[in-house]
Amino acid sequence: MPQRPPDPPRRFTDHLTELRRMMIRLVAACFIGVVAAFLKSDWLFSALLYPFTQILGKYPSLQAKVQTLQTLTPVEAFMVNMKLATIVGLVLASPYLLREIWVFAVPALKPSERQALLIVFSLGLFFFAGGVLFGYWVVIPLALDFLMKYNLSFHFTPQWTLEGYFNFVMNFLLVFGLVFELPLILAALVSIGIATPAFLAHKRKHAIVGIFIVAAFLAPSADPVTQTIVAVPLILLYEVGIWLSYLAMRQKTNSFSKA
Repeated sequence: MPQRPPDPPRRFTDHLTELRRMMIRLVAACFIGVVAAFLKSDWLFSALLYPFTQILGKYPSLQAKVQTLQTLTPVEAFMVNMKLATIVGLVLASPYLLREIWVFAVPALKPSERQALLIVFSLGLFFFAGGVLFGYWVVIPLALDFLMKYNLSFHFTPQWTLEGYFNFVMNFLLVFGLVFELPLILAALVSIGIATPAFLAHKRKHAIVGIFIVAAFLAPSADPVTQTIVAVPLILLYEVGIWLSYLAMRQKTNSFSKA
């Protein structure tokens, strides 16, 4: 049976043409995602304001003065809506975006590199999503409750603005999404030879102390209960990082033995 001749090598201009077509598809997907999210603005604002309304319900004395957030400029609500729709639209379009980028980049990777990249990227998304959910359901309500009490302790009326609240929530979600990447950071340190799994396990007590120090800065209040609520997931992530570092070390050893 005659063998199929190998495909001729692609020219540089062919890669540029395919890159241009891919960029057009990516922009179109992002536009569709943002428009779809903008059409659900009522749901987006409900999700954004949910932590605030839940905390506000705990203070009946404030409900006569504060029913919702304020807007200080005519375009503030529209601009916040556009920012929120853009973020959610990109999230909605991200599966298609990642697929297009993967299809474009995968021919240049070795099979082992494809597998490693897929695992690292999947774990990165998983940990980041976990940090965002933890920030939304746990940390932001704690922070709002603390700040509400702090304002009331000085007899201030918390007339917060929509844009200020939006920035507050987004910053918290971003910070905790990045903090939850701790296991991958530890595995990366082992992969490049800066640390070893045994070293990470031996320094566990020091790491726990450091995590509580970090939790003191991330936690919305200084009471031990809130700091512990923030610190415990980070300690668990450190343990997951040690486990991943063992896997990274084994993968590195296998790669050297095959070479």
